[in-house]
Amino acid sequence: MKIRREYSIAMLVLGAVGLLIFGINYLKGLDLFQKRNIYHVVYRDISGVTGASPVYFNGYKVGQVIRTALVNEGRGGIAVSFQLNEDGMQLPRDTEVRIYSADLFSRALQLVLGKSGDLAQAGDTLTGDSQMSLTDAVSEQIDPLKRKAEGMIANVDSVLTSLNKLLNDSALGDIDASFSNIRATLETFNSTAQRLDGIVATEAQAIHLILENLTSVSQNLVAYNTRITSILSNMDTVSGTLAGQELKQAVTDLSASSAQLRAVMDGLQEGQGSLGALLKNDTLYTNLENASRELDLMLEDLRLNPNRYVHLSLFGKKDRLPKLSDSDVERIAKALREAERP
Repeated sequence: MKIRREYSIAMLVLGAVGLLIFGINYLKGLDLFQKRNIYHVVYRDISGVTGASPVYFNGYKVGQVIRTALVNEGRGGIAVSFQLNEDGMQLPRDTEVRIYSADLFSRALQLVLGKSGDLAQAGDTLTGDSQMSLTDAVSEQIDPLKRKAEGMIANVDSVLTSLNKLLNDSALGDIDASFSNIRATLETFNSTAQRLDGIVATEAQAIHLILENLTSVSQNLVAYNTRITSILSNMDTVSGTLAGQELKQAVTDLSASSAQLRAVMDGLQEGQGSLGALLKNDTLYTNLENASRELDLMLEDLRLNPNRYVHLSLFGKKDRLPKLSDSDVERIAKALREAERP
């Protein structure tokens, strides 16, 4: 019985389609003749994960992603389904499937086995986690540096602007004048240093003699060190002696003298003795004042009536009538006032 040509073509097309599907899955790493252990993981972000991303366990490839799909139109996340090719590998229910950077450009899944005694079954949904990609990590480190660099550039720009404002023609002239003054000062220092060098060169012998004298003096001090120490010790002993009994006796005598002087001053204040009576009693002062007044009156009377005291007559008749002086008038008035008193 001959097979019709149409059936042969159909079978050939079906075989080609099956071979194409097998080849595509083979290229993806899927073995159609192997039992498919498929697990699911839900992520918020699967950047870098594709439908052919590998699944690793401690760096060894144990599976491959076979499908990605939205969950509840993207509001619940993104579901990633992967096939576990190792039939003998069992996953605990708390196993974590982590997205990480396999290299600089690609992302992959990594299995982190849990410690639960309950094993996950094919078709279960495992816990997912995601690490930052290398580009994200680098960007996270570079962004602060970028912001700092931008701020630094802004500060440098403001500093340059301020310098441009400051460095006008007048400021440049002042700066040139300052450098000229500094140059002149340095030249003065240079000439002074040259003069000092000349003086040192000229007086080198004298300086050498001075240093030798200083050395001799220091040697003498070292040689007489014991004697100097003895002299200082004797001075310390003398000062200690002075500060001892003799100083105490001097202080005692000074205290006694001070007490006696205080007693004398107290007696004078109270009017004791001749000096105290002189200080406290004004009789002597009154008598001296009266005697001085009487002496003035007598001198006045002597001036006006010298005949009362000295008789000189060379020619003519002597005038015997006394003249009244002011003092006589004052005495007469005083006597009259005293007579009129009751």
